[in-house]
Amino acid sequence: MLNSALRSRAEYAELGADGLAARTTPERDAVIVKAVEELLADRESVLDLCCGYGRIALPLRRAGKVVRALDISPNLIEAGRARAAEEELAIDWAIGSMTDLPYKWDSFDAVICLWTAFHELFAEDEQISTICEISRVLKPGGIAIIEGPVWGPATAAEIANGMRQGPEHRIVTTEHDDDRSSVHFIHDELSYGRLCAAAGITDYKVYKRDWGGRRRLILEIHHPTTD
Repeated sequence: MLNSALRSRAEYAELGADGLAARTTPERDAVIVKAVEELLADRESVLDLCCGYGRIALPLRRAGKVVRALDISPNLIEAGRARAAEEELAIDWAIGSMTDLPYKWDSFDAVICLWTAFHELFAEDEQISTICEISRVLKPGGIAIIEGPVWGPATAAEIANGMRQGPEHRIVTTEHDDDRSSVHFIHDELSYGRLCAAAGITDYKVYKRDWGGRRRLILEIHHPTTD
């Protein structure tokens, strides 16, 4: 199997910005942006990790946030950069992997990683590396928000037809309306707890909430403030 970076880059090169955008709606995105703004509160500098074509980065910049946006897919970064240029929005776009961020320690007030992006990492070492990197680039008092699907036990049929695979059957194949499928890893409070413990993170919480009309799982990481 391809590693996570190569697999994601190949998938989104084929899907493209328009194909990815077709999986959401402006109304859903507006609700999500509002939720993100509420969670970030008055924090100013934001890293949109796995930003795609900028569906969240662009409105956050319009709202006055200082935004940097990183994605593994060159075609999505190019689409986001073009849309920002049309509106004359100053966003720093970069191509890179979430497992090895090209930013200094204590760079951001907030990091967001949305739309199942983190869940495209299947290997535990990649997951832990990403959690460590997110924590590293957060400023004291900063917050990170990771959003993804809600865990549910695999059915016998899902296991038999290969829709649920891997340890604890956490690797899930999802069929989309565009006749494409995607594969992702499903976390829960227990698995997120293991990752945070391995990354040395103690100030976090995991909870379910409505997110753009869907029930989703949120991992919220808080970087301790300094005295």
